Amino acid sequence: MNDKRVVFDFNISFTSGGGIQGQDFRLDIAGDTITDQELADYIIDDMQLLMVGKVDILNKYYIEEKHKRKPVNELPDDKYIDLSHTIFDGLVTYKGLPSPVICDYLSREQSRGNYEPGTEFQIGKIEMVTNTGTYIDCPFHRFENGKDLSEMELDRFADLEAITINAENATVIDKSYFVAKEIRNKAVLVYTGWAKHWNTPQYFEGHPYLTADAAEYLKECHVKLVGIDSHNIDDTSGKSRPVHTILLGAEILIAEHLCNMDKLPESGYRFNAVPPKFKGAGTFPVRAYASFNS
Repeated sequence: MNDKRVVFDFNISFTSGGGIQGQDFRLDIAGDTITDQELADYIIDDMQLLMVGKVDILNKYYIEEKHKRKPVNELPDDKYIDLSHTIFDGLVTYKGLPSPVICDYLSREQSRGNYEPGTEFQIGKIEMVTNTGTYIDCPFHRFENGKDLSEMELDRFADLEAITINAENATVIDKSYFVAKEIRNKAVLVYTGWAKHWNTPQYFEGHPYLTADAAEYLKECHVKLVGIDSHNIDDTSGKSRPVHTILLGAEILIAEHLCNMDKLPESGYRFNAVPPKFKGAGTFPVRAYASFNS
């Protein structure tokens, strides 16, 4: 593919008054086209402009010409990694719990009678248990007097320094996986590879889990959150749940059913998993993700 450049004029207005114009600008681009919005964002950033209002891109066309610098719309390295499963109507997250029902409360067709022609809206209705999809557990999930979602501080869910613990292909994840790791005050995310079985019968059988001694060690090291890409952070073959008891008892949050953890580095990223601020709920789905400095 030959190198492409975009040629254009622009007109920028400032919210404080006045403006600037440019004619016959030429920029290297990746691919064959670039949107007006991408061009506007690039010009504002490159010129370090402040208080920018309306930006018009005018007389835009493309030419084939050898690149002179890095293309303005070249895709950067991923700044975010989505660690959440998609929740859809009928999804089975935990065998024995009801699947979510996702439907219209007000359909677009029904809404048309409420507005002028050409205007329509959809209002959705979701019915589900709180343990659906990728979710986070607070102390109230395990303890009657524990903090619920509304009582946990926001900084316990967001912008946490994180570390990945590689336990791929392991089933029993004990204390030894965490010894000699820099984990204090961090979100500790345990990668097992089990997410590959998501939405299949195998996901519920023989899944990887942490042991009680691992939970005690994590508690002693004062970690902030522990996540896992498995069906449950505890062994579900019996009736005890020591990991939930130990961690939530120490107000260490738990994130379960993560995914895409094979894309994570060992360290050097932040973890985010913020639920809605519900009173009287100890668990709720989150859009969990890793973020990296640009």
